[in-house]
Amino acid sequence: MDGHRWRELDPSHPRYGDIFRTYLAHTDEKKNQQRLLHAIVDELPQHDVFVDAGAGPGLFTAGLAERFDRTVAVEPDPALRRELRTACPDAEVLPVPIAAAEPAGPADLVLCSHVLYYVPEADWPGHVARMLSWLRPGGELVLVLQHPHNACMAMVRHFGGPTRSLNALLPYLDGAADRPYRAELVRQRASVRVPDLPTALEVCQLLVGPLENPSARTAVAGYLHTHCAEPGGGFALSCDQDFLRIRRDA
Repeated sequence: MDGHRWRELDPSHPRYGDIFRTYLAHTDEKKNQQRLLHAIVDELPQHDVFVDAGAGPGLFTAGLAERFDRTVAVEPDPALRRELRTACPDAEVLPVPIAAAEPAGPADLVLCSHVLYYVPEADWPGHVARMLSWLRPGGELVLVLQHPHNACMAMVRHFGGPTRSLNALLPYLDGAADRPYRAELVRQRASVRVPDLPTALEVCQLLVGPLENPSARTAVAGYLHTHCAEPGGGFALSCDQDFLRIRRDA
């Protein structure tokens, strides 16, 4: 579209780590997510086992591991596992996909943060059922994705990319009346603010894929100036998160 077509920036891309670190340096998303996750942990009746399903480099694993007696991290990607082992040296790492993981012992918290993007939506119920099977009574599964109508997802749609919504899981959960679970969808506000166009283009590669030619950069720059420019300079995009909290009845 106008010189750029959406293409996912794969985590194996050689610059993915640098781009992601630039994003983290200019957003309150991680801080806000950590605050909410710690509040959820405070409500749990027990703190024996934490399972991070799709832990990646351990961005949230490390901060939550200290709250539990044992941490299990599920991560099939070898490169991400190397970072994960550095960030969380005491965690038990399962090098398999979620659908094949079998953590030992019931979990008090299962976190699946920004992982379902990489799972076909038709397979979501099966993945959720598997993660729910790991919970002890009173435990909680927390699923996290971008809110589908924030500014970041609007940019993704503009350039032809797909957006996912945790709302798609609600009919599945509502239909599971015989299961002892309670679900709540919570929206948490967050934003990314950058001081200049080069930084904005760097960050936007997480949303619209690599900007490897001038026409692509021009197209994304035009979108930023039209939709995301701040009156005092720089650019801002909302990146609100959705948290689907599923608590197993005690």
